[in-house]
Amino acid sequence: MQKKLVQSSLAISAAAALGLSGALVASPAMADNAPQKLDLQSEAHVQKALSGIEGVNAYGTDGGELSIGVAKKTDEIKKLEKKYQNIKVTEGVKELKPYAKNDLVGGAGYLVKAGESGGACSTGFSGWDGDGKPVVLTAGHCSKIINEQTNEFDGDTTVDQTEKPSISEANGGEGFQASGNGVIGKWGFANFGGDLLEGADQNKWPEPSESDIDFAVINVDESKYNVKNGITDWSTADSDDLAKSTTEITEVGAHKDGAISKSGRTTGKTDGEVLPRSEYDFDYQNVGGRWVHGFGVTAPIDKPFSQPGDSGGGVYQGNTAVGVISGGGDLDANTSFTWVADLDHSLEESGTDFNLEKPGEETPEAPAAPKAEDQTIEPEGKIKGKAEAGAEVEVKWEAAEGAQADENGAETVKADKDGNFSVEGPKAEGDYNFTATAIVDGQKSKTTEFDVTVEKDESETPAPVEREISIDPKQIAASDFVKEDNGVTITVKGFDEGEKVNLEVASGPEGVEGIELEETANENGAAAFSIYGTSAENPEAYLGKYDVEVTGANDTEDEAALTGSFEVVADEDGSGGGSGGDDDGNNDDGNADGGSGNGNDDDGNGDGGSDLPRTGAELTGLAAGAGLLLVGGTAVVLTMRRKNNN
Repeated sequence: MQKKLVQSSLAISAAAALGLSGALVASPAMADNAPQKLDLQSEAHVQKALSGIEGVNAYGTDGGELSIGVAKKTDEIKKLEKKYQNIKVTEGVKELKPYAKNDLVGGAGYLVKAGESGGACSTGFSGWDGDGKPVVLTAGHCSKIINEQTNEFDGDTTVDQTEKPSISEANGGEGFQASGNGVIGKWGFANFGGDLLEGADQNKWPEPSESDIDFAVINVDESKYNVKNGITDWSTADSDDLAKSTTEITEVGAHKDGAISKSGRTTGKTDGEVLPRSEYDFDYQNVGGRWVHGFGVTAPIDKPFSQPGDSGGGVYQGNTAVGVISGGGDLDANTSFTWVADLDHSLEESGTDFNLEKPGEETPEAPAAPKAEDQTIEPEGKIKGKAEAGAEVEVKWEAAEGAQADENGAETVKADKDGNFSVEGPKAEGDYNFTATAIVDGQKSKTTEFDVTVEKDESETPAPVEREISIDPKQIAASDFVKEDNGVTITVKGFDEGEKVNLEVASGPEGVEGIELEETANENGAAAFSIYGTSAENPEAYLGKYDVEVTGANDTEDEAALTGSFEVVADEDGSGGGSGGDDDGNNDDGNADGGSGNGNDDDGNGDGGSDLPRTGAELTGLAAGAGLLLVGGTAVVLTMRRKNNN
């Protein structure tokens, strides 16, 4: 930071421009990690606190608080903000460049050499090409040596220096005196109209073409001049620095009917009116014996829109660049007339890539405004919304007019990777007016307004559903167990909607311990599983008792697993499909509540199994040889698949 403050006077001048003042000091470092406080006593302490911190473009103190202006909060800035409790950081404060007399803006005069003689024209708009090189747009005829008798081209002019503003005609002087800042640069693209319109017979003149433009580009020598966005109003000409007072140009666009302005070295800043198509229905004008594409502008005869020497001067409406001066004359005894080469058309026809900000240094686009609906919450409940992922969201609120609540506040939070953000709402009941603004890279979005009502929920919270497990059937013959549509259905309820429910075969015949299935509880908090054998040729492989345990992903330490069991028996001992059973977690008492019913009698509480998605476990026997089941002591293995039975 020392380097920044010592070497960059503009950071200090920026502070003055922002109205910041005062000494910048910090207290000695404290031993603990709690936020420290700057006591604003010692400049040496300030430099130590800010040592190595880059990006501070403005600072000052007020009321015991240190204010820092930065373009963007870097990690170092954020650490500094956390370290000291009385630091206020403002994003979006850019580093300013000092004014200089070699700043080249639109509307300035420049000289051209034509052999032993020369002349003067005006710059239109300053900017950068697609490669980031500085350029100036102007009129194409300024690049040509034109024979006054024949209108033929006798060669090209050479770009010379800028004209000294204080003695320019726009400032009441005689003009044509070089500024001493050096040659601006060289011609790049340049074109003045189409073929020469020769002879008195206009029927023999060439037809106008879209490429008939009066437009040129000067490639600026950046060792001598800085191009600067904006077009001068000539109010600072006495200082020979036209960049001190400019109108910012933010875009290039098509002209519109109505008021229009221009800046040039002969008449300075002038105003006129676009000549509407209803009065002048032409796209091309004969300028100096050549067709030029553009539009007309009128002004009073005693306050002309342009005069000789204004050629190339920038024509604009508001903050939009629309053209450069091509030519002019008198429309009638009371009206002056100017033809303007339309800039959007000229750029397109010339293939010129023109940027009002240097590529790579453009101001980031403002983020989209956050989205937040009107909402009702309980006291200190969550206020929710959406914004650009990772954006800082500044949320402010105040009690609505006429509301009994008197609680205002503000909080800045960060949107998560999905763009969700939330803040804790007011404690007092009542109606509130909320606003939310997103901040990304120092750029603020438009502000979203929404209303929040804070009120207590007087309704009773329903008692939680008691958890239960149902196994149907409790006992099943081996020949039925190997039928997929039969098997054993295990139904559980009392879980949260959407909760993951896990079933584990805790014990059973050799080789089946540790089998696990997972299902998701439905809107009633219920889930169902099925277990069956797949080796119909060897149903005896599944004989035995199976103990199961069911747990939920949201279980607390105090909640025990639901437990139950079923038994696969030989056919002569089995009861077929069985009547089911009902387990309460401490083994079944034999009174089933219909876990495998057909779903027609289900009460909607999730205790019927047939209308639930079932996760099936296939107990697959491994056979070796002619129908042999047991191989090396391994009796059964598990495969899993999900199926829906309705």
